[in-house]
Amino acid sequence: MPTTQIKDPVHGYVELPDALVEGVVDTRPFQRLRYVRQLSATHLVYPGANHTRFEHSLGVYHLGRTVFENLRRQSYFARDATTDELEEIQRTLECACLLHDVGHPPFSHLSEGLLDEGVLRERVAETGLVDAFDRAGVGGAPLRSANPHELLGCVIIVEEYGDALRAFDVDPFEVCAYVLGYSLAYERGEPWQYGVGAQLLHSPIDVDRLDYITRDNEMTGAGVLSFDVERMVDAYTAHPEEGLALSEKALSTIGNYLEGRIALYMWVTQHHKSVYANRLLQAMLGEYATETGESPVTVDGILDRELDDNAVLERLKAAARENPDSTLASMYDRFRGRRFPATCWKHRIALADRIGSDVAGDRDGDEGRAPALDEFTAWLTESDDRLERLLADALDVPVHEVWIDRSYVPAYDPDELEDIPIAYGGTTRSVGDWGLYGDRAFDVPIPFVFVPDGTKRRAIRVLREAFEREVGVASET
Repeated sequence: MPTTQIKDPVHGYVELPDALVEGVVDTRPFQRLRYVRQLSATHLVYPGANHTRFEHSLGVYHLGRTVFENLRRQSYFARDATTDELEEIQRTLECACLLHDVGHPPFSHLSEGLLDEGVLRERVAETGLVDAFDRAGVGGAPLRSANPHELLGCVIIVEEYGDALRAFDVDPFEVCAYVLGYSLAYERGEPWQYGVGAQLLHSPIDVDRLDYITRDNEMTGAGVLSFDVERMVDAYTAHPEEGLALSEKALSTIGNYLEGRIALYMWVTQHHKSVYANRLLQAMLGEYATETGESPVTVDGILDRELDDNAVLERLKAAARENPDSTLASMYDRFRGRRFPATCWKHRIALADRIGSDVAGDRDGDEGRAPALDEFTAWLTESDDRLERLLADALDVPVHEVWIDRSYVPAYDPDELEDIPIAYGGTTRSVGDWGLYGDRAFDVPIPFVFVPDGTKRRAIRVLREAFEREVGVASET
């Protein structure tokens, strides 16, 4: 079968059948992903973070194909499944890996909230996917819990790629199910290997995570990740009852994988400047809607194959120029000039120091209570809109110059990765069960407080006093 090689900076050469290149890769919806940055505005902090959903999708395809081919060589996995069945699973997996992010709106997760979910769900129902899930006995839960980009991706998969997928002898509904973490064939009673195919794309150890963790570390230059990707790829295994797992081969590298995942979240996604850059861009999208009366990101805009980061940035620039005295114009100027204020604290240690040592400690030896520092951070995030107005009034600045926020992708909190299954002796146990980390607590993201330069001390004092009034914890002065 004729193939095409694409050189990837992370995995080397990625080899695809020419038919897949013609039918999927070299099409307008997929090529749009070249202009959707993986990490939204994080390139304003890490200049190399210009990688996109396009190369990520190729990387996920490469890892998915490699892992599944390794699984097929394991006699235990191939038993009780015919060659035709395994070929069908692999074809479906490869297409799902390529197309799993095809529905991402501009700036990836940043603009998902602008997508009209009512419109999305109507479009999904029109594809017949809801009926397909019902016929397989799955019900509507996977679609109800899906992210907007996953729903939009399913619409594109069925409407744009349905004919091409069927020409590859691949069911487009099954591809959508893989994207959502299910296999309709498995739910209908086909061999357990079908379910494993879906898990490879959607589970705590899926190849989607494996690629973006590796890629984000490499492309940002953060250098916080050091683990043997090839050894981990070789460690994938599976069992009829337990599903996808990692063999004990992974024990030597799984610790670095988890630690690196946490480090990337804390020092790239949760870096205080990254948080501000992405919050600023997200706020600009909202201001655009206020100024123009229309959303800068719509379902139809993406389905028309043209809406990407560049197109939206052009809309923001035009609207800012047409409304030079607007909040949008002020924000756009700040964004283009990268005039970012410092946060009142950059990390948890500084937060404890600035708020006060008694706030950072336990309350009066009350062992049943959480540390007061955690109470302070919870208070900040639960009351962020109100406290932003309070600070703006106290500092005598516009409210849009005061922000309380943390990572724009809180769903990426790494705690869930503790459940990675390790297979040994015919059973699996989670990483936590094996005691690989003892009692170590994962780092907890903190909220940042952004205020104009020269006002940090006053802002901290205002917050401390408000916390003392409302929660009743006295701070050291």
